Amino acid sequence: MADLGLDCDEPREGLFSVTLPGTAKLSTACALELGAHGMSIRAFVARRPDENHAAVYRWLLERNLKLYGVAFSVDALGDIYLTGRVALASITEEEVDRILGSVADAAARLDG
Repeated sequence: MADLGLDCDEPREGLFSVTLPGTAKLSTACALELGAHGMSIRAFVARRPDENHAAVYRWLLERNLKLYGVAFSVDALGDIYLTGRVALASITEEEVDRILGSVADAAARLDG
């Protein structure tokens, strides 16, 4: 992460907390967790929409078709996340940069 110029903490072994800078949205907190077979990505991007839920969730599903390495997800409360998984063999500095870029871009588009 340091080579990518990103603020990163490791609260416990294998779990990395990264703050992605943004424009419309000032920053996006993203967690990268290494497991036995891969790395999972999870970023909170927005609280449950106050109105037009169906239109927002439809937009998210349509946007998923264009995303790289992550997809919009909704939890039981309706809060919106970006989540994904990458095989350990695929993890390189370039791949992590590409996925984090996808997270930052998607989060900015949701806010913008």
